[in-house]
Amino acid sequence: MKKWWSISIAGLGLALVLLSATPIVEKQPSNHTMDEIEIAIRQIGHTVLLHAGDTSSRVLPVQHPNSSTFLLTFQSPFSFIPDSLVKIVKTSISKTNIRSSYRVNVRDCNKKEIVYGFKIGLEETTTLVPCLGREQNMGCYQIEISFETTDMATLPYWQITLAIGFALMISSVVLLLPIKRKRELTTDEHTVEIGKYYFFANKGKLQFGNEHIELSDKESKLLKIFASKMNEPITREQLLKEGWEDEGVIVGRSLDVFVSKLRKKLAKDPSVQITNIHGRGYVLRVGQP
Repeated sequence: MKKWWSISIAGLGLALVLLSATPIVEKQPSNHTMDEIEIAIRQIGHTVLLHAGDTSSRVLPVQHPNSSTFLLTFQSPFSFIPDSLVKIVKTSISKTNIRSSYRVNVRDCNKKEIVYGFKIGLEETTTLVPCLGREQNMGCYQIEISFETTDMATLPYWQITLAIGFALMISSVVLLLPIKRKRELTTDEHTVEIGKYYFFANKGKLQFGNEHIELSDKESKLLKIFASKMNEPITREQLLKEGWEDEGVIVGRSLDVFVSKLRKKLAKDPSVQITNIHGRGYVLRVGQP
C-alpha cells in the first residue's frame, strides 16, 4: 500500500513540475513584446510634450527598473493636465497587443514624490483615475508605468508550483526508503525480539531501528544462549560449556570479555540489561526495572 502511495505522490509531483513550466512559456514577454511596449511608451512621452506645447525637447531613452516597470524621462520641464495624460496613455497602450492591468505614477524628479497616479484595469478589474481637470505646474517629471501581468508576476506561481512538485517527488522517495531498509534483513524462525532489538541468530546480526549491528561468532553464540532464557539466571558453567564446548580449552576470563562487548551493543535500549549475579553467573533482563 505504501508503495502505491509513493508512486501516486511522485506522479503528482512530476505533473506539478511540468505544469510549472507553462507560465514561463506562455506569459514571459518576448523581445518583440518588450520592443512594442517601449515604442508605445516613447510615443506617450512625445504626445505629452506636444500637448504641453513643447515641440523641440527630447524624450530620453526609456529605463527599465525591472522587467515589468518602464520609466519615461524628459530633457526639459513641462506641465500636464491629468485628463490628457490618462487619455494619451490609454490610447497608446491600447494600440499594442498588451492585455494587462497597469499603474501609472508621475514623480517629481527632484523630490521623487508621486504627484499624480492612476490605474487602468482590465474589464473585470477596477480603474482608478483621480483628480481629473487640475493642471499640474511646470516642473521636472518622470512617468513610471508598471504592468501587473508580466514575467515578474508569474514568477511566484511557477516557482511555488515547482517547489511543491519537487517536494512531493522527494517525499515519495523517502516513503520508499524504510521499505528498502527493512528488506535487507527479513525475520524468520531464527529471529528473536530482545526489547527494541531484533536478533538474527542465523546471520549473527542485531537490528535496532534501521541500524544493523554486526556480531562476532562468539557474541552471537552467547546472545543466543541468553535469548533462550531471557529474565532467567544462567550459570557461568552453562555459558562456558555451551559457548566454548567445541574449542577444547575454556578460559573463564573470555566469558567476561564477551559479555562486556554484548552489553555495549545492547546499550541503545535501556530496558535490555545483562546483569551479573555474584557467585552464580548472568541474567539477560528485558523490560524489567
